[in-house]
Amino acid sequence: MKNETNKQREIKRILIVEDDPNIAKALAIRIEAWGYEAMVAPDAVLGLSSAVKNQPDLALLDISLPAGNGFTVADRIQELLPNETPFIFVTASKQPGLREKARLLGAAGFFEKPFVAEELRVAIKGALADSKSHWSH
Repeated sequence: MKNETNKQREIKRILIVEDDPNIAKALAIRIEAWGYEAMVAPDAVLGLSSAVKNQPDLALLDISLPAGNGFTVADRIQELLPNETPFIFVTASKQPGLREKARLLGAAGFFEKPFVAEELRVAIKGALADSKSHWSH
């Protein structure tokens, strides 16, 4: 078992792509309280631009976004970034098939709003611990 000290570990950066400013701010506050650095983008284009510029350790994506959608952003992040970047979807949409589409894209998680913050924290921690592990069910 690897023993890491805070000195050896850098702060993980999480990109939040969310068009609702209140939700984006609430997510950023929680993520920072959990010990991560939060970056926020309000639409698909700025989200992708931020991902390429900042190379986050994880992306937290809304599905319904101005100028695109979270699925496209996730797909493009995987194409454009040099390292595998895990992503988690957070959506208010109840459209059928979204969860399955997220799973097929390789998402590390899928949450419908409103969600339980502790469950999201656990999913983020797990995705960052092993970016290659995805849903097993």
